[in-house]
Amino acid sequence: MGPSTKKQKKEPAQTISFSDDDVGDTRIPHDDPLVVTLRVGNFDVKRILVDNGSSAEVLFYEAFQRMNIPSDRLRKIDTPLYGFSNHPVACEGIIALPVTVGAPPNQAKLMLDFVVVRVPSAYNAILGRTALNQLRAVVSTYHMKMKFPTENGVGEVKGDQVVARQCYMASCRNRANEALMIEDLRDETKVERGKPTEDLFDIELYPGNQEKIVRVGTGLSDDLKLKLVDLLRNYSDIFAWTASDMPGIDPKAIRKAKDFEWTEECQKSFEELKRYLSSPPLLTKPITGEDLFIYLSISEVAVSTVLIREEEGKQRPVYYISKVLQDVETRYPRIDKVALALVTSARKLRPYFQSHTIVVLTDQPLGKVLQNPDASGRLVNWSVELGEFDIKYQPRTAIKAQALSDFVVECTIPEDPQQLILSEVSDPWLLYVDDGVLYKKSFSLPYLKCLTPKEADYALQEVHEGICGQHLGGRNLAHKILRQGYFWPGMQRDAIKFTKRCDQCQKFAPLTHTPAAPLSILTSPIPFAMWGMDILGPFPMATGQRRFVIVAIDYFTKWTEAESLATITASKCEEFFWKNVVCRFGVPKILITDNGKQFDNSNFRSFCEGLSICLRFTSVAHPQSNGQTENMNRSILQGLKRKLDDAKGAWVDELPKVLWAYRTTPHSVTGETPFLLCFGTEALLPVEVGLPTVRVLQFSEAENEENLRGNLDLLDDVRAQALDRVISTKQRVARFYNRRVRMRIFRVGDLVLRKLGVSNPKAAVGKLSPNWEGPYKISKVLRPGAYSLETLSGEAIPRTWNADNLRPYYQ
Repeated sequence: MGPSTKKQKKEPAQTISFSDDDVGDTRIPHDDPLVVTLRVGNFDVKRILVDNGSSAEVLFYEAFQRMNIPSDRLRKIDTPLYGFSNHPVACEGIIALPVTVGAPPNQAKLMLDFVVVRVPSAYNAILGRTALNQLRAVVSTYHMKMKFPTENGVGEVKGDQVVARQCYMASCRNRANEALMIEDLRDETKVERGKPTEDLFDIELYPGNQEKIVRVGTGLSDDLKLKLVDLLRNYSDIFAWTASDMPGIDPKAIRKAKDFEWTEECQKSFEELKRYLSSPPLLTKPITGEDLFIYLSISEVAVSTVLIREEEGKQRPVYYISKVLQDVETRYPRIDKVALALVTSARKLRPYFQSHTIVVLTDQPLGKVLQNPDASGRLVNWSVELGEFDIKYQPRTAIKAQALSDFVVECTIPEDPQQLILSEVSDPWLLYVDDGVLYKKSFSLPYLKCLTPKEADYALQEVHEGICGQHLGGRNLAHKILRQGYFWPGMQRDAIKFTKRCDQCQKFAPLTHTPAAPLSILTSPIPFAMWGMDILGPFPMATGQRRFVIVAIDYFTKWTEAESLATITASKCEEFFWKNVVCRFGVPKILITDNGKQFDNSNFRSFCEGLSICLRFTSVAHPQSNGQTENMNRSILQGLKRKLDDAKGAWVDELPKVLWAYRTTPHSVTGETPFLLCFGTEALLPVEVGLPTVRVLQFSEAENEENLRGNLDLLDDVRAQALDRVISTKQRVARFYNRRVRMRIFRVGDLVLRKLGVSNPKAAVGKLSPNWEGPYKISKVLRPGAYSLETLSGEAIPRTWNADNLRPYYQ
């Protein structure tokens, strides 16, 4: 016999899509990269950047060392790696590591070649196009997710937005340090100033004071030297030795000069000078590619900036920006106000910021604050917003245009100091006040009374759950308060939050019937390895006081065993499973049952542990977890109904006939009969005795023996084809089921409510009983859609709970 060739299976197509539900707790809007955590080798490696622009998978040397991988496993590589700067980076080598992506059961494993490089980076690794193509992954940075097809459905990996921003800030800080090093190097190579052409001698403007001196050339004549020294000492009081010596020009200081006469012409020139200083200069147009400089100024009520360019050593203004601070903004710290001035400029002057390098000249440590990953959320958001521009930060060495920026901010004040400026809008806001009470003009009512936060909380509580309250929804609650003549900013948002946290509204909320998690596919690859067991009944009393049926079904062949019982004790279940399953088909690997006491007890658990059988329980009130057994129960029940007339107690006699009919009928999923998948040939049916078929008419004992052995040789192929049909059918059913899924994902520590009809059916009696009870806390995530619960005091709740029977609880 020649070597057998196995035909490669074509994986069924899977639809990968993203919806608003995939956003989850991602902060929108954002420009953050996708940074994930993956299993690389035997380590959970964090800070992995997913970059479809990278042609290779990169592992940075620091992470390589922390993984304790011997260096001799590196394969040498001579080809350098090129980055955005187009500069080659030397590679330490290449190493092949296994990578696990996603969580079971929707999990993918692959072997990747990582290029190890020794360069500083905020990331531990980069996942490039090679891995994404092998996974057939689809990346959405907006949803901060990566999805990929697997045999059990679509898998996904969620990015960590907080870690992504920390890595980005760390990368920005590294770039700032590199820029500083370049500037320092540039300073070291600076050209020295020109030297005087003749010798100089010092003149003390104040005799005895060696700090305030001027230098005069020795080439002057003696007479000219004396006159020059006398002139300098006479006007020594107008010299500025430091920045504090320049508060401004005082006309009195000019008038008191010796032998100086203040004429009308001087006064006219002085007035012209003041008008020139108080009027802004003409704006200029920047040249493409040149650096622009920006000065920032702040005050108690406003911020302003001046964008300038340098031309022939002089500063020319390009644009002015000013903004009146709102109520909350006036309470910002000083550094936050400076950052707000820069962000406002970037928003209003976006074309200039996009096409030029902006140099921020300030005496505040603005660059360090914006690049600090531990800064406040407001500063982090502004830092991310400014990250798209080429902005440099330099200390302010001269006032120059700073005086103009300060002048603009001083002139930016409210027109009426008594008028409260609520926001920057084109039309002015009018405030209506009556005896100290603030009112707002309305479109539906004459005036609306403005409430304080404390009064707003009282209004929400009284209208929602007071004497005349009826627990309205958030939008209706806001409209009702509005029609009563009250208003405060954000009232509809506050009303929605209030109703969302209402305990009674949550417990009496309508029951949800849409699936909360994707369908999990259970498939057994070999016969008799996975069985499901359940109890059917009670039936009408039959002989021997039998009222129940215990059913067991193999997940692969669909072979079914059933037996009628008078009682459903743990010993009866153990005896049935031993006699009908273990002794006939061998010890299985997995047994799936519901949460009945006849299965969930110490005796039955010990029985399964003694045979190394993995005993699994379905989620509470979630029969889909053991759907194969539930379908078999329905088939047995329908078969008994059709065979029984008035003699309902005869169901015990009809049970073997129903089982025989099921075992010899082709199953819709496998396409074969359970009898054929078990024994390799079809059973001889009674109809073939009454109407003989070819195999009956041409029966030969010798040929029959040979044919049966041949059927056994081909049985593995028949089972493999049946398995292919099972997988294909279940994936098709899962795709149809998952279209209706509305994901409800819970994390450890989340508070949830349980369906009252599931957790306590006796309490869910009557039309006035609530639909939900709780709250409880998620203690463990067993798998997607299955959770373990505990009380708020920490007491564990028995059994597994499916997301279909849970809803989030808000406090």
